[in-house]
Amino acid sequence: MAVGFSRREEDAVNAEGTARDFLARVQRLQGLENLAPDTANEVWGLEGFEILRAQALLELGRRVGAAGRGNPETIEGPGDVMELLDYLRGEKREHFVAVLLDAKNNVLRVAEVHIGTLTMSVVGAREVFREAVREGASSVIVAHNHPSGDPTPSPEDIEVTKELVKAGVLLDIPVLDHVVIGDRRYISLHDRNLM
Repeated sequence: MAVGFSRREEDAVNAEGTARDFLARVQRLQGLENLAPDTANEVWGLEGFEILRAQALLELGRRVGAAGRGNPETIEGPGDVMELLDYLRGEKREHFVAVLLDAKNNVLRVAEVHIGTLTMSVVGAREVFREAVREGASSVIVAHNHPSGDPTPSPEDIEVTKELVKAGVLLDIPVLDHVVIGDRRYISLHDRNLM
């Protein structure tokens, strides 16, 4: 008796090969976000509205994946901040957020304070502390992403942090840390003694 593949098994083998070819073209999974219509057409035979639908499904999958991990209820260090804000890693523009904490470092809310450009986000104390006062936060941790993937803080990042720390002292809402998020890694300005 000859052993052969069923239609379903053949489809699975073909899909696996197509996926491998596609991943070789985009180099890494983050490349899916920048999927060019020509590539989608060439690899999958998609056109027009089908490409938009595929991109929407990819974005939905990314968001579901980020939400499925759950957020830590208590922040014990910058690693918890990175986990909480992991969704920022794939953003193409800088997003500056404030993690609002109660007296026990439980997360009250993550407030998006400002969305900047590809290389820069200008934020002031007013925007950060407006959300903290509104929420009744005991302290805040600020964070932003670097779309380049390199979390090395810029001189502007350090200067903004120092200004926020001063404002926090005046308002009795201390800034505990500023976490800069890159691609798979982060830098804590508190841990680097840059605050």
